[in-house]
Amino acid sequence: MVTPSKPKGNRLVIGIDYGTTFTGVSYCELSANSGMEQRIQIVHNWPSANDKTGTKEKVPSEIAYTPEGIKWGAQIPVHTKRHMWTKLDLDPTPTSESDRIRMEQLEAAIGGPIVLRKPLDIVADFLAQVKAHLIKNLDNQYGPNLWKSLPITLVLTVPAVWSDAAKDRTLQAFSQAGFNKVDLPNLESTITTTEPEAAALYTINSIRGSVRNEQLKKGDGFVICDMGGGTVDLIAYRVSSINPTTIEEATVGTGDQCGGSFVERGFLTWLEKKLGVDDFVKIAGNKAQDLPRIALPAKMGKLIQKFTQDAKSGFSGTEEAWLGLPHPLGQIEEDEQRGISEGEIHLTSDDMIEIFEMPLEKTRKLLSEQIKQAEMNDTKLKYIFMVGGFAESTYVFEKLKQFIQSQGKIQVVRPDYAWSAIVRGATTKGLEECQLQLHKDARQPIQARKCRRHYGTPCRPHFDKRKHREEDAHFSQYTGKKVAKNQVKWSVSKGQHLSTTATVHGIVELSARFWLHQDKKATARLLASDSDSAPKGSRENDVYEVATLKVDLSSVPAQNFHKKRSPSGILYMELDYQVVLSVGSILEYSVKVDNKTYGSVTATYG
Repeated sequence: MVTPSKPKGNRLVIGIDYGTTFTGVSYCELSANSGMEQRIQIVHNWPSANDKTGTKEKVPSEIAYTPEGIKWGAQIPVHTKRHMWTKLDLDPTPTSESDRIRMEQLEAAIGGPIVLRKPLDIVADFLAQVKAHLIKNLDNQYGPNLWKSLPITLVLTVPAVWSDAAKDRTLQAFSQAGFNKVDLPNLESTITTTEPEAAALYTINSIRGSVRNEQLKKGDGFVICDMGGGTVDLIAYRVSSINPTTIEEATVGTGDQCGGSFVERGFLTWLEKKLGVDDFVKIAGNKAQDLPRIALPAKMGKLIQKFTQDAKSGFSGTEEAWLGLPHPLGQIEEDEQRGISEGEIHLTSDDMIEIFEMPLEKTRKLLSEQIKQAEMNDTKLKYIFMVGGFAESTYVFEKLKQFIQSQGKIQVVRPDYAWSAIVRGATTKGLEECQLQLHKDARQPIQARKCRRHYGTPCRPHFDKRKHREEDAHFSQYTGKKVAKNQVKWSVSKGQHLSTTATVHGIVELSARFWLHQDKKATARLLASDSDSAPKGSRENDVYEVATLKVDLSSVPAQNFHKKRSPSGILYMELDYQVVLSVGSILEYSVKVDNKTYGSVTATYG
């Protein structure tokens, strides 16, 4: 077989948006001789139940381990227990809904239907299915020999508000799933980008050359409101230059669990109140608050599907719906008080408005916070761009549009392909990065970001009774001097301007001491705090450890070390060095001694 030749300079860019409730994949071939006008391809043909092929832009982020083998996405029958919302387990911050799902999975594992697995392994198993399906699409699009000959740039999206440990676990899960150089030998680079940044890149490209783009001036701003199935995340950007349009983050991103899936939860609460607890339990098996998230009873699962298709998806504010009730309530011919007729229950438009209210209320609060933050940072907001699957709801879009317009002269826009905006933006990010490599005069579309937390390291300064507590006093075994332990020195601040073209965003000043027989390897703890004001002590409640940094200093020349004696007369070596922090969508580290780069840093996240 003759291997087809590939055009010189061509490469394949793949974007993956692994979401809490849905996952999307996009890809595009980039030619060295062409610009950004190439069409980004979206994977549509996701497999579904009964061997039918789905045609949606995304696949449910769910996986089930059944006696017949793995089922994933839309293949999983409604009554089958599955692992869902597992993405949130990569960043196990206590939250009501994800904690509830986690506990249900634990209980199911103890009972037998679900084997207890580590979150990272579950995510990797799901992503392995995504990879296999992506390869089928690439084989069909290009032929297996051609696409495997192209250099590959992989772009992965991560939530902006996630911890650094969660981002690291995400990269581990993708590598374990086969997105690595062993399974993809031509994988040249893996890039991460935050979900709102991907949405912003897609938005900039979607309005380029339009009237909206012409109306944006330097200093103007817009908010990206990403409304997914599980979470709603927001961030504001400010235009830093035009022709071409480049932007910078104007605020620190915020978010909450109030996405589209909470409408279904609202329906269950409404239905229990309408039917009464006793009759609700007859068809659901439990009270609404006790219903499992990982697998609804068959009757209730089908009713929820019907609600989503016939009531939720097409609701604009005035529509009513009739839903058939399962046995035995389907036998009720007439119950005017409860709105039941011939076995169907009536949802009025007022009922639907009530069901939508909780996620809308939380989203309005998030929007208000972003608008206030932007104003405080001298950014004049012109647009709110709403993306994500929940933003495609006509009712949600119109209600939030009314709310925003009551706040001032801000236009609310829903770009084309709102549901897949982030995964399209992921591939756009990869294309932009490739263009920067091909054309040195190209400009970064995102000029600067805002740091989402404080970063620093523990330190032991000279003890000062005016600043330090006596219980923190400690005598150094090397110098014998009195120092203050449990202190912290912050190197990068929350809200700090982070240039995307800079390689240094913070410098950690450190000092290592070694007995003469010791290896020249040091360890440092990288700390963080999400508080607006940086805490003073390392033991305060809102200070936590990001990673343990293992620093190899064995390549540093001997003349850089200083010989000293301890109070007991034993010789030791002392070295002052710096760990340089680069804060992007992930953290990067390097080591410097006397302004020269030496050694290496290995970060181990908790």
